[in-house]
Amino acid sequence: MRRFRLTPLRLAAGIAIGTLAFAGVAYAASLGLSSKKLHVWSQTQTKGTCNQTSTTAFDTYVQQGSPNSVAGGTATTLRIDGSTGAQDYAFIRFDLSGCGIPTTGGADSAALTVYVRTAGNDTISLYPVYTTWSESTLNWNGLGGLLIGTTATTSFSGATTGTKTVPVTADVDAAIKAGTLWGWELRTTGTDTVVLGSSENATAARRPSMTLSYEK
Repeated sequence: MRRFRLTPLRLAAGIAIGTLAFAGVAYAASLGLSSKKLHVWSQTQTKGTCNQTSTTAFDTYVQQGSPNSVAGGTATTLRIDGSTGAQDYAFIRFDLSGCGIPTTGGADSAALTVYVRTAGNDTISLYPVYTTWSESTLNWNGLGGLLIGTTATTSFSGATTGTKTVPVTADVDAAIKAGTLWGWELRTTGTDTVVLGSSENATAARRPSMTLSYEK
């Protein structure tokens, strides 16, 4: 009877073959494949755009100096001021329901555009709002009932008049997936007054708008 003799060369070859076989199974498993069958699948993603204009916009502003007044529900402008005892905060949001994006979708890009009518040497910061509000009822005393983010999403300079466009992709993407975004609060710590055009402004180019590219 011949006996099989395990030489160093045969031992090395056996280890190499076993290692390659194991690696092949592990690689197949990492790709979602069976060691016996190759499964092929595909997923179709739909891309689209949804431009938000004044017809889907809601905006207002609140005044510390008139805490019970609803200042901006129908006003043609939005005031922002950081003066001590006389602060004004603006609020802007859009209704995304008309875009038809499911919660499994997401924002590839989103940008908010506003128009500075009256310039002031201040930086305007945007903070996400996570609870609902109405332009017809919100006043300064109602701010305590809102959940507002502590970190600004973005900002722009109010030092010059004209159109300002800022990215808000992360906020809008979260709104699509979780439905928890109710626009932004715009405020400043400076003492100059900055005035924006509102969704009721007579000039369409001065109304807030938002462009959204998405996938679903």
